Amino acid sequence: MSVFGSKTSHLLQRGWGRVRWKMIAIVTFTGTAAILILCLAVAALNVVVRRESSNVVEKQIEMLVQASRSVAPAILDQAGSCLEQPAKSATLKPLLAYTNEAFPQARASLTLENAEAVRSLIPDPDPAGVKRPAWLPETGFAGLVVDRGQIEIRNVLTQQKDACKVTAMFRLPLGSELGKRLSAAGGMEVTPVLPRPFRVHSPNQRVFRTIEANFMPGISSPTAVVLTVRNWETGALEDWIAYSVRANYASTFEDLARLGSQRANWVWLLIALSLTVLVLDASGVWLSIRFGRDIASTIDALSNAARQIAGGNFAWRTPVRSKGQLGDLIGNFNEMAIALERLQKDEAARLRVESELQVAHSVQEYLFPRLVPVLRGATVSARTLAARMIGGDLYDFFDFDRERIGILCADVSGKGIPAALMMANLQAVARAHVSSTTAGPSVPAARFVEIINQQITGRFGNNRYATLFWADYDSRTGALTYVNAGHPSPILFGPAGEIERLNLGGIPIGLFAHARYTATTLQVRPGSRLVIFTDGLTDAQNAADEEFGDERLIDVCRTLGARIDADGVADRLMHAIAEWSAGTEQFDDTTLVVVDVPLQQRPDEGTYANEAQSRHHCQPVVTSSTGAPGDTRR
Repeated sequence: MSVFGSKTSHLLQRGWGRVRWKMIAIVTFTGTAAILILCLAVAALNVVVRRESSNVVEKQIEMLVQASRSVAPAILDQAGSCLEQPAKSATLKPLLAYTNEAFPQARASLTLENAEAVRSLIPDPDPAGVKRPAWLPETGFAGLVVDRGQIEIRNVLTQQKDACKVTAMFRLPLGSELGKRLSAAGGMEVTPVLPRPFRVHSPNQRVFRTIEANFMPGISSPTAVVLTVRNWETGALEDWIAYSVRANYASTFEDLARLGSQRANWVWLLIALSLTVLVLDASGVWLSIRFGRDIASTIDALSNAARQIAGGNFAWRTPVRSKGQLGDLIGNFNEMAIALERLQKDEAARLRVESELQVAHSVQEYLFPRLVPVLRGATVSARTLAARMIGGDLYDFFDFDRERIGILCADVSGKGIPAALMMANLQAVARAHVSSTTAGPSVPAARFVEIINQQITGRFGNNRYATLFWADYDSRTGALTYVNAGHPSPILFGPAGEIERLNLGGIPIGLFAHARYTATTLQVRPGSRLVIFTDGLTDAQNAADEEFGDERLIDVCRTLGARIDADGVADRLMHAIAEWSAGTEQFDDTTLVVVDVPLQQRPDEGTYANEAQSRHHCQPVVTSSTGAPGDTRR
């Protein structure tokens, strides 16, 4: 018994959880509205039936009024002349007998008026009722009147006969006898009441009594028959209550159902429509409960799935138990969960790649010179800024002795990891073919570049190449021997501001294994500056998609004073590039190498500058305390 009770409780709780109070509220509101509409329809039908019963009695009384219009003229026609005795007329007696039979409790009077006196030829038991009021027209009157609290049907007609005036009056009180005849004629219970004026808003009439008397179906209280009568004394029209009637619903429906000799077809149609409405209403309630249960079950399942996904369980799938839009909703939710699971895996993979790129970035930093050599009579500086976390630009210094260095600057095609790998390989090949002795490379400059080209070509694919600039500078003699393998032409600024572009050498390396290169030697005089750069510097764009260009590079270099060393020149140029491309995304790696030969040689500072004074890598643009952008000192 305990197990059964537990299962029953579980099922009830489960059913309640599926339906939910909102669905119950919807069904309750819908059912309440239907009940209210039904009650309103029944109440309206009750009002119609009750008022129709009252109208039937009123119409019957109006028919009596119309029928009584001919009584007074008939009496006058049978009254004879002024000299006759109408009460003894043989023709008048049958008329009065018929009137008494047709109109129970009716009273007739005949009055003769001449110059001598007024005589009552047919006396009335109530002489006060025969008195003619002032408002009564000469042409006669027929209708309902109220006289001293009594409602009557009166017909008054006056005619001039010879030298006298004869007035006939017919009176029919609305009493119990007439009520019996009205009940028999209408098939309803018509009861006479004490006549009283009718007031729409009586002070002692309560709202609930009004509702009970008019709108509640099947009540036993009668309906008042309200008649419009004329006050006999004043002639004013007034509403009075003369009878009360109890509606006979069966006879009323029977009368409505019968049109002519056969039962009306619309009655059966009405019954069929009523049954159809009842079936549709029950079906609607059933569908509401069923759909409510499905909606609640779907919401529960989706809520549970949302909690699972919010907890990180993206592998959760919700079973599809419904069809239609609810099933589609669960299916779409499952697709969202699948997409989130895939996104989670992609994000994990991306984080792994970023972590690996960060390691690669740290490794690449160590490929650049940690220390910048210092020559007698010249200063050297370099900067590089990758478009991505790792880049394909390369610069390197080869220290041959205190007055002679080798400078390598290269730009590998592409960006990212492939370019970084090719750059590292190019650097390794270059260092492998530079002699460890102070004599420099074991081969001439042109041959040195040719060897690098042979080692690089085809190693990273047929479409991979690199531009390269190699220079051998001797500060004692000022001789600069260089090879330009398709690299952007470095700019040599002379002491007097003259410009020379170093563009001789050959095609980029990595395209053709047997390509030949030529070396060129020129003299660098004191007061000169050599600016070596990759195309990322001159191709930098601003917000208007305008490139920085060679001309702006030359203009910036010309504004720099002779006292600024290579570090200062590199800082100013990188700062100018940063200002130019502010608000835009860097799309290419940028590398800059500066060799400054001052007019006066600086004191000997040793083979290498102090590590804290060397700069070899340019981070994303920031402003240091000295105003130099993108500079990290090690």
